[in-house]
Amino acid sequence: MNAAVLEQSARLGHLAEGIDLSKDMDDAAFRRLHDAFCANGVMVFRNQKISPEEHIRFSRRFGELEIHVVTQYLLDGYPELFKISNLMKDGKRVGASAEYWHSDLTYMAKPSRCSLLYAIEIPMDEAGKPLGDTLFASTQMAYDALSDAMKKKLAPLKGVHRFLDAYNRQNDQRASRGIERTAMQEKELRDKTPDVLHPVVRTHPFTGRKCLYVNEGFTVGIEGMSEADGKALIAELHAHCMRPEFAYRHQWQVGDLVMWDNCSTIHSGTSDYGPEHRRLLYRTTVKGGVPF
Repeated sequence: MNAAVLEQSARLGHLAEGIDLSKDMDDAAFRRLHDAFCANGVMVFRNQKISPEEHIRFSRRFGELEIHVVTQYLLDGYPELFKISNLMKDGKRVGASAEYWHSDLTYMAKPSRCSLLYAIEIPMDEAGKPLGDTLFASTQMAYDALSDAMKKKLAPLKGVHRFLDAYNRQNDQRASRGIERTAMQEKELRDKTPDVLHPVVRTHPFTGRKCLYVNEGFTVGIEGMSEADGKALIAELHAHCMRPEFAYRHQWQVGDLVMWDNCSTIHSGTSDYGPEHRRLLYRTTVKGGVPF
């Protein structure tokens, strides 16, 4: 491993060069990579050629893996791998997508620690430019930039997180564009993902730094606030997180593996490609603990 690429960066989005994820990594090298990842929040590995088994093996270095609640998008034979795709089979989508800002699985009592997304097929325009970029924002940098008064206001607050609203909203948006709706019963989803409360300001479990822990996708209210006041505060914090100095935009290439920290970042897909473009990526998510 080239240790020079693992120096801490002041900005989001860290390119880790000279690393072949198909090969085993010794413990010392993994500790360096792990520390750099925790410090930065988003790490990019280019030009990878990994099998599902190798993807899962590397992901497990960071912890136990999640099995996503939307089970129809799991890769056959590899339930740890969740498909992100616009491809169709027998008239149905084979994978998910999320064109709204969120952090993975904040609607669970123990949200994901981190996610690792590997590009199999990437859509291209007629000029050969990649489409379907992923946008990231650092909630850690965003918290640091808050005023002392706002930090004090947010310290005792808890956000209400819910999966079903985002799921239905995305289905409605797809239907308006003539894309088939994802078929899963609301009652089944509600039973699997009841509302949960998480701190609005969360402490990173490895670095101890504070991070904003609200997102427009899954945070639907603030405990103890009226619906209007809660939504207004969520919108204010979201707008703050969107400042350019907190951002990284990833333009995908086939063979990219991008991993992100779900405590210290939020992300969103872009929808600048159509059904005539092929997009397929595999994602693992690593289990996390109860936010504090």
